[in-house]
Amino acid sequence: MSGGVLLIAEHLEGRVAPSTPELITTGRRLAAAFGGDERDARIVVLGSGVRDLANHLAGYTLDVLLVDHPALAEYTGDGYVQALRGIVESTAPRVVLVAHTSQGYDFAPALAGAMDLPLVTNCLALDVEGDRLIATRRLLNEKVQAQVEIRSERPIVVTVRPGAEKPVGPARGTMTVTDVPVSIDPSAVREKFVRLERPQVQDIDLSGADIIVSAGRGIQKKENLVLIEEFAKAIGGVVGASRPLTDMDWLPKTRQVGQSGKTVRPKLYVACGISGAMQHVAGMKDAGLIVAINTDPTAPIFEIAHVGFVADVLKLLPATLKELKR
Repeated sequence: MSGGVLLIAEHLEGRVAPSTPELITTGRRLAAAFGGDERDARIVVLGSGVRDLANHLAGYTLDVLLVDHPALAEYTGDGYVQALRGIVESTAPRVVLVAHTSQGYDFAPALAGAMDLPLVTNCLALDVEGDRLIATRRLLNEKVQAQVEIRSERPIVVTVRPGAEKPVGPARGTMTVTDVPVSIDPSAVREKFVRLERPQVQDIDLSGADIIVSAGRGIQKKENLVLIEEFAKAIGGVVGASRPLTDMDWLPKTRQVGQSGKTVRPKLYVACGISGAMQHVAGMKDAGLIVAINTDPTAPIFEIAHVGFVADVLKLLPATLKELKR
């Protein structure tokens, strides 16, 4: 086995997904930890007409393997697995890194199953001890944190939770982009891309807000949104929400912060009664100041918060508003 690390880039409409620079951070660190050089991490770009994107990623001082094929013009799990099998076999990496996004956790298990490779998903952290890969995961609805030790002579397929690492920025130098020919059987691709749907924006744009006050299940009922709105107005902010609230139509989908909603980077983010599931954290982890209010002292949101209050948001906010009005 080469000892290197193979990263699978994710992109959409010509733009690199935010999870990809995070994977680069992880990949470089693991490549060095396996006893090699961080340049032993290589990144694979799959698509059609994506050479500019591959050249951009080469600016992160990683060698890029470019797989350009008409059958990869739109993402399909079967297409990605067909393209990646030969690359994994020829490069023989220690680890194949994939972002734990809706795309990543679609094709990563399929790739591992097709090649009979070990698989560990939704990792918070990855470390190396000797010849073992140590993966940190959360289980039982985020309540339990566990470490999984993997020793394998075969490549290990790993999906990494978005937000687990700080993203790396482009460097001054560039590395090589190598074209990798692949053979893809379109008849074996069971999925068909129909269209990309986006919600109609008929509401405020959270992505441009400097202050966001987001509500979660902890506010208990829809009527309590009035309190969140009053507090947001008092500090010059706007109201956001976690997915459960938008799923219940308490707020429109345009207010949803998270992996399947908006990615925001405000100066101040106040999480009110939000536990901090990874899908939500992925959308707000880069805020300048994160304030969390939750009755559960073990809530994952406190792990990324700069300031945390173990309190009932329905009691704390009225008291805070009273002081603000003074």
